[in-house]
Amino acid sequence: MRYPQEIIEEVRSGNDIVDVVGSFVSLKNSGGNHFGLCPFHNERTPSFSVNVDRQMYYCFGCGAGGNVISFVMQIENYDFIDALKWLADRINYHLPQPHQSAASLQQSQIRDTIRKINKTAARFFYDSLQADTQEACAAVKYLDTRSVHPKLRVSFGLGFSPDSWNSLMNHLQQQNFSLPDIITAGLAKSRETKGAYDRFRGRLMFPILDIDGHVVGFGGRIMGSGEPKYLNSPETPVFEKNRHLYGIHVARKARAKEILIVEGYMDVLALHQAGFRQTVGVLGTALTPNHARLLKRINCTSVVLLMDNDRAGREAVLRGIPVLLEAGFKVKVLQVGDGAKDPDEYLQMHGAARFAEIIQHAQSHIAFRIGLLRDTYDLKNTEQRIMFTQKAADILAGLNNAIECDVYIRETAGLTGIAPEAIRVEVDKRRNIPGAVPRDRPGLRYNMQGARHNKGQIKAYKGILSLLFAYPEAGQAVQDGGFLTPEEMGESIMADLLVIAFENGKKGVVANPADIIARFDKLEEQRQAAEILRDSPNFENKMEMEKSLNEMWRVVKRACISREILEKQGSDMQEINALLESKKNVENKYIRIFNQPTA
Repeated sequence: MRYPQEIIEEVRSGNDIVDVVGSFVSLKNSGGNHFGLCPFHNERTPSFSVNVDRQMYYCFGCGAGGNVISFVMQIENYDFIDALKWLADRINYHLPQPHQSAASLQQSQIRDTIRKINKTAARFFYDSLQADTQEACAAVKYLDTRSVHPKLRVSFGLGFSPDSWNSLMNHLQQQNFSLPDIITAGLAKSRETKGAYDRFRGRLMFPILDIDGHVVGFGGRIMGSGEPKYLNSPETPVFEKNRHLYGIHVARKARAKEILIVEGYMDVLALHQAGFRQTVGVLGTALTPNHARLLKRINCTSVVLLMDNDRAGREAVLRGIPVLLEAGFKVKVLQVGDGAKDPDEYLQMHGAARFAEIIQHAQSHIAFRIGLLRDTYDLKNTEQRIMFTQKAADILAGLNNAIECDVYIRETAGLTGIAPEAIRVEVDKRRNIPGAVPRDRPGLRYNMQGARHNKGQIKAYKGILSLLFAYPEAGQAVQDGGFLTPEEMGESIMADLLVIAFENGKKGVVANPADIIARFDKLEEQRQAAEILRDSPNFENKMEMEKSLNEMWRVVKRACISREILEKQGSDMQEINALLESKKNVENKYIRIFNQPTA
């Protein structure tokens, strides 16, 4: 679903890019542009520029660029529609509802109702923790003993569920929520003979919020005796454990490239309180591709898995590593020690400064996995030493970095006494086995702009588009004279941009670059468009513009014909000769926009 272009332009134009970017980046005005440190890569000298007139941003360091929609997509890791909704909400613009079937509309209404129920329940639990009752005081005392600061309790919305069969249920029904909806939300359970009752009773409550801050479920720790010690909401239309990470709504505000992943609610709270706000927790499940996608949404590139110091913790990490690697994350592992069984206990025993030090020395996932292997085999036994080396080669075959691989090959050789060359042969064998996933290697990936054009040609392609957008009369002349077609620009965004330039030429309008960028849904397309549109060409007079247009057109046209000749290799020589002749004739053609010299 895509909204009409007029609506997109209204939302975009209602959000000044300097205001929006300025809420994330500290900007300074300099010569009409605003500069700051790029939020998308690490830098010390500002190379991130925001242009008020063109309503665009561009980083000369990493190449990030686009309009205000692109910025929200990139900074929040939203898709186009979510970014548009975010911007619409910012200016109180009411986006029309897209057409929905009756079934999907009903599902949407159910999800909205459950979110409202969860929000009301979260408030009820929060207020119950503040109540002057013996059981609430016991829950507060527990938080005090675990050193959970009152401010942290507020930011995570911690609460308490009274040890009653129906206190929450009664409260929700008083707020006009129906019992069937309360049961669907997972907050009440039904009994065949005695009616319904509260699912959570006598528990310290941890609201689970999604990445956008909606309460989707709850976790509860029992305060007295009984089982289970921790109880989570069941799956509902808004909650699946393998789709959420505890604390991600807070962690995303840290804007950290490296995220710490732990196992429990209290570990998350302890790390946040110690200043490690980039921490999230799994909800009693293994890491899944859904979790990886969530981490992508907060612009995370590296993950440290902090596991409990037991067998279950190690197994959880081993299951999570392949999932994260498949998603493209750099993965490290940290197993707490020094007498502590989990990160929370380590912080209580040794403090935040010491914890920060051990995070800096977290192992790569390769070192961790080889270390576990080493503990499994008796390396004094020749047969087991060979088995260990073969298993290590299986792991090393997954490394793309040649230097990193060489280091671990030498370490494995040192452990086993087997020559590094022999281990390297085993690693290479595994990389070439049938069905193996091919590794990315420089120079093998097809790149239209890199492979088809040299730098001069790329400059001409971009330059002619920039000129046609700035001078619509030039676009009309190029189209009317049949000098260039979108097909000749190749299968790339440049073809789409030429179509838009021709549209503007017919209308005789100079479109705002930010609105042109808004024609594209994908962030990479927006970045490419921004790179082409970031500067408007300036000429001393119109005849200079015409001359420049012809010079760039000849470069582009010759490149197009050369590409067509290459594609027709092996075809009829008559066709190839005709193309060669047309390439010669390019020099004799001239795109004329003005009938006489014009100053």
